[in-house]
Amino acid sequence: MIVSVLSAAALVAMQPAEAAGENEDAAALDGLAWMEGCWSGPGFEGEMSECWMRTASGELVGAFQYSAHGELQFSEMLMIGTAGGRFGYHVKHFNRDFTGWETQNEQVTFPFEAADGGRTEFGGLVLERDGDDAFRAYLDMRGSDGMARTVEFHFQRDR
Repeated sequence: MIVSVLSAAALVAMQPAEAAGENEDAAALDGLAWMEGCWSGPGFEGEMSECWMRTASGELVGAFQYSAHGELQFSEMLMIGTAGGRFGYHVKHFNRDFTGWETQNEQVTFPFEAADGGRTEFGGLVLERDGDDAFRAYLDMRGSDGMARTVEFHFQRDR
């Protein structure tokens, strides 16, 4: 009986922290509702576009494509939600022939850090709303020289 009471007490004590994390994740997803739809903009001397949809369970799922010189260069499947037990911005990259960059069960994850109004921060990626029809993305990248730098992208809502 003592074990049952202690187990129940431990379970009750753990639930608020878990619920707080889930509430924070849900609030971050709600704060990104403005991203639903399609966006495009210049980048890497080419053209980028992405489209985002809300799932029945609340995550955001999207597709990204980068084209240059009139040809698709690579694409990405995107999700803002929980994958592998981590809430964040998840990416799987594909070559133009649809072969993946990551192995089957891997993805690149930018873990959620903070959300404040129209700005959502993930580790290595920031999404910042710029009015009703634009946003900026700040992506930390490592160049071929090994140096890290932040690259800024500008997206406009497609009509």
